[in-house]
Amino acid sequence: MQNIKEHNRIYLSGGGNEKQSFPLDKFFFRTLPKNGRFLYIPIALRGHKLYATTRFWMKGITKFHKRIDVQFETMDNPSKYQLKDLKKFDGIYIGGGNTWSLIQEFKNSGLANILIQYIKAGGHIYGGSAGAIIMGKRIDTHDDENKMNIKDVSGFNILNNFSITCHFTDEQSNRFKAWAINNNLPIICLSKETGLIIEKNVALCVGTKPCIIYFADGTKLKVTPKKSFNL
Repeated sequence: MQNIKEHNRIYLSGGGNEKQSFPLDKFFFRTLPKNGRFLYIPIALRGHKLYATTRFWMKGITKFHKRIDVQFETMDNPSKYQLKDLKKFDGIYIGGGNTWSLIQEFKNSGLANILIQYIKAGGHIYGGSAGAIIMGKRIDTHDDENKMNIKDVSGFNILNNFSITCHFTDEQSNRFKAWAINNNLPIICLSKETGLIIEKNVALCVGTKPCIIYFADGTKLKVTPKKSFNL
């Protein structure tokens, strides 16, 4: 995460419903100033029946966190946004869905590079599930259907070469230990009740379950909620 300003903050959610991600979401919504404004990006769900309901879902989330004072804009066409547009928002929230389709839209539209610039300029960004996975070094860490037959597995790589997997369960431990060894890269495993807040190269575990890290040599690190580790 070199060249990222100190006040930058990245929120990564392991997925789940609004109750499972509540502890992490609470931090994000507390960060927003009174009468603030954020950009909501639900396009990972494009093509899914839930896509039409995403704006109503986000309205419910803001009420759930008692932040009805904040406003949000919902992105549908990523090619319409430039860095100057993103800087007008107090934060960006990238929702979950299909990781492959999300990264493809971001890269094809040019928004991937713009989002990276936004983060490095000190912007606050939240990634839920697919939105979290794309922040890592590689994105082939999940079971989403790759209908587009995408070969490029590179993510934003803003986490110091760490990759992310979400919806993690203990039964997947051997799978991701092997992934770390085979790819010679560390991977952070987040359950549906686990999130991370990353600031100044330090990741704080938030939620009700620990995050699990496998390093390139297969070594395992368990980080319990309220504890942190260095990226």
